[in-house]
Amino acid sequence: MKNSARILSLFLALLLLLSVLSACSDKPAEETKEQPKSSGGEPAPGETTPEAEEEQILTYYDRVPTEDYDGWKLNIANDGISTEYFSGFTSEELTGDVFFDDLYNRQIAVQDRYNVVIEENNNGSVTLVKSSVTSGSGDVGFAYVIAASCMGVISQNYVLPISDLPVIDMTMPYWDQGAQKTLKLFDKMYYGYLDISWDHYESMAVMFYNGFLLTNNGISQSPYDLTREGKWTLDQMYSMMQTVAKDADGDGTMKIGKDIFGWSGREFEYLPSLYSSNLRLVNYDEAQETYVMDVTQDQVMEVGDWMHKIILDKTLSIPGRNDDTRNLFKAGECLFYSRLLGDFRNLRDKEDDYGIIAFPALEENTDGMVYVQNPYAILVPSDCQDTARIGTLLEALASYTYDNVLDDYISKTVIGKGVRDRESAELLRHYITVRAYDLCYAFNNMTPITSYGVGVTNGNYASAQKRSEKLFVKTNEKCMDWLRGE
Repeated sequence: MKNSARILSLFLALLLLLSVLSACSDKPAEETKEQPKSSGGEPAPGETTPEAEEEQILTYYDRVPTEDYDGWKLNIANDGISTEYFSGFTSEELTGDVFFDDLYNRQIAVQDRYNVVIEENNNGSVTLVKSSVTSGSGDVGFAYVIAASCMGVISQNYVLPISDLPVIDMTMPYWDQGAQKTLKLFDKMYYGYLDISWDHYESMAVMFYNGFLLTNNGISQSPYDLTREGKWTLDQMYSMMQTVAKDADGDGTMKIGKDIFGWSGREFEYLPSLYSSNLRLVNYDEAQETYVMDVTQDQVMEVGDWMHKIILDKTLSIPGRNDDTRNLFKAGECLFYSRLLGDFRNLRDKEDDYGIIAFPALEENTDGMVYVQNPYAILVPSDCQDTARIGTLLEALASYTYDNVLDDYISKTVIGKGVRDRESAELLRHYITVRAYDLCYAFNNMTPITSYGVGVTNGNYASAQKRSEKLFVKTNEKCMDWLRGE
């Protein structure tokens, strides 16, 4: 009996304990931690797993509002498709190529989500914009216009400031932040550089470098290593070139196919290392309330003198944009090859170990930028009939690209065979956050660039400046008046 009583007492105690625990779990909803929701919007039952937490993170594309545009046709005005770089927006079918299939999937996803039809017209972007605005038809959703032609349509009222569009959020990572630093004019942004298109990637002025030539010449620190340490400078590059360049046949002259060069390719009007050094030929003058040129800034001239030594020394370099300079690099007979990033397509059959690097800065630890040469920009015609609609579609296309396409593009840009490629991919991810765009191309006024080229060649920057500065201001005068609203 005593044992039975003891067992009964224990059983009752257990029931009491269970009732207390149950009461503790029945707290009001506001006192309990809110359960995260799954990606489908349903409460996640029980404890949240790391996998479930990852699923709950919204993509950038998810954050763009969903709308129904009732079958509206988004007509993209473009120039003819280039064979040298990728300038298109659409892909007609799945082909098995990862990048082009991504573009096809992007088009289908946005069409289905917003009930639109996306079409691309390659009969000349400027012509199509002018025709649409003149007729008031609203035929063009947005246009893809090369930088040097943009100001012509901007200053004639054919284009809206893209920064004035509702819905868009230009702080998002799929909007080029460097463009907003270098191309904002009187607090307005007309040029759209965002992750819908690829020319502002393809037109980055970079250098490809030969890893084998570094190793074979005992150069222990690569341009990548020096970049990571903040020591990738013009003097370091020049020293590497001097170490590698050789008159292999000993005949006293440097010839393609016979000797080893330090540098070849495009000089890009000597601009890339200016931007790497955070320097500009054209700056805004607060006192004059206009943009002025100055090629006689001390550091600008110092960079120019380095460019003279690096590029114009025939014992070290061969400048040019023809196939000879590319083939020189592909043959392993040149350390640095300067070209637009899009030239990676012509190097994919190169078996040598190579990397991608930006032009060096004048000084160590410079928080510089990467120059983009005359890229196409997205412009919105001034006869746009629904700015919220076009803003939403720009956001949708760009955010989808950032979420789902960009990684595949970067993996196509580099070979993907070894360590050098992982290093290049890492740098490319950084470079695309610090791109710079030149105001001479934005204004379509090349006077400062021409003057700087004269100074680099003969060293007389002051004379070049004196001959050109008034011409630059005068030819820009009408453009400035329009931008100021006068």
